[in-house]
Amino acid sequence: KFQRSRAFLFLTEIKRRFITSFGEAAQKAIPYAMKHYSESKDLETISRVHGELDELKNIMVK
Repeated sequence: KFQRSRAFLFLTEIKRRFITSFGEAAQKAIPYAMKHYSESKDLETISRVHGELDELKNIMVK
């Protein structure tokens, strides 16, 4: 059984390595900066157009 304390030690080590590698840049990172890519209106548009193309293909096959 994996001890919970070992998991936290592992996470602490990962954090230390990250800060060592990225230093000041890590402190200046904007929280949720990647949120833009997961909630982009462009993605919604692409999904909508893709759906419309699928509908058109189904009509053409019939």
